[in-house]
Amino acid sequence: MAEKNKAGVISKNKPSVILLTVVVAIAVLYFIASAYFPQTYGAEIADASRRTGLDENLIRAVIWTESKFDEAAVSAAGASGLMQMTDETREFISLRTGVEADGSAESEIFLGSAYLQYLISRCGNEKDALMSYNAGYGNVMRWKEEGGEPYPETREYVKRVEFARRMYEYVF
Repeated sequence: MAEKNKAGVISKNKPSVILLTVVVAIAVLYFIASAYFPQTYGAEIADASRRTGLDENLIRAVIWTESKFDEAAVSAAGASGLMQMTDETREFISLRTGVEADGSAESEIFLGSAYLQYLISRCGNEKDALMSYNAGYGNVMRWKEEGGEPYPETREYVKRVEFARRMYEYVF
């Protein structure tokens, strides 16, 4: 409904100002989310998704959680690259898939995705596979057999991957 301003003139701009405020707020949030959750390596992620059957946002979330999209990242445990694989894991999945581990973003993303898909098929579900990706398949199977709990770091890892995946799904 139109309102009169102080000068007694009917103003219809209130809804426009509210709409503009909402649009600006959404744009700012998108800009912040884009800075914190990169969308780089889109073609490589799409290719890995197509070849492994994994959801693109799951792959993005694992990369974000593992390396924050830093190709040069190296963990204290010696895992390296975008998807933070050890040399042994990289060699294993390279032999399994026939894809050379040449250090390129394309091979790293594909091999990490293929390894995660392998773990999903071994574990039977995504959550256990993510725990295995972080803590090792043997540890996860031992926890399940003994009724034990995962390492606190592993529980947090799964939560971070799930959070990043939701961000990629909802924001982008």
